[in-house]
Amino acid sequence: MNGKLLALSLFSLSVSHSVISAEINLYGAGGPHHALNEIVQKFKENDRFKDIKININPGPYTTWESCAKGLDKSCNTGPEDILWGTSENYYAVLEDEFKKYGFTSKLSKSIYLRPAVILVQKGNPKHIHGIEDLINNPEVKRIVVNNQTLKSVTSATALWEDIVGRKGKLEDVEKFRSKIVYQASGSGAAAKAFLGSQQQEKADAWITWPEWYHANTEKADMIEIEPDRVIYRDLNVTIKQGASEEATAFYDYLSSKEAFDIFQKYNIGK
Repeated sequence: MNGKLLALSLFSLSVSHSVISAEINLYGAGGPHHALNEIVQKFKENDRFKDIKININPGPYTTWESCAKGLDKSCNTGPEDILWGTSENYYAVLEDEFKKYGFTSKLSKSIYLRPAVILVQKGNPKHIHGIEDLINNPEVKRIVVNNQTLKSVTSATALWEDIVGRKGKLEDVEKFRSKIVYQASGSGAAAKAFLGSQQQEKADAWITWPEWYHANTEKADMIEIEPDRVIYRDLNVTIKQGASEEATAFYDYLSSKEAFDIFQKYNIGK
């Protein structure tokens, strides 16, 4: 009888371990998650990985930090296996915050680049064709940008300043600055400000990343920024030390040809 109980206990432990190892949790900023969700489905087409549960948890850092660190037991998903960052300044925060949770720069890599773009209202009613129009067109009066606050971290921190000041003309910065109606603490808040509501007038333009266009194609058009002004930020991923075989396989898959083809659909490339 004791032998049977022991065997049953070992079997239960084995099953529990299998369930845990077959779940992968990723956390990071919103935007790239649109492509990541599609990549998950492609990855699971492989029979070896079809039963793995992969949780993509996007959003402002403060909304998922406690879940990723395993500090909040009420979370629907477990502690992080992989973190993704949407710029090097964003990665620096992740590295500092997650050192004690098994993350190190030795297990981090930049995998793709994203170009900054301009989102305009559907149909481009203000006939915006680049940054020069945002600076000099008097009809363009309401611009939304991202910026960082003491309680937020975003890949688009001061992005507009890098782009507008690229030619070393203070006048460009002054003109553009006078048209900013909202500096958002993250892309989610910026998207709401750009698209507007019944209480808030829509903005003429928003400097952001291409994946936000792909998530709102019915509401916005995307304008590429002039080559002599465009700024790029990287997409980076970091895997936890001692991560499961399944998590390691997905981490590697993010750099594969199949994943690259999906990222390219969202204007994320190399």
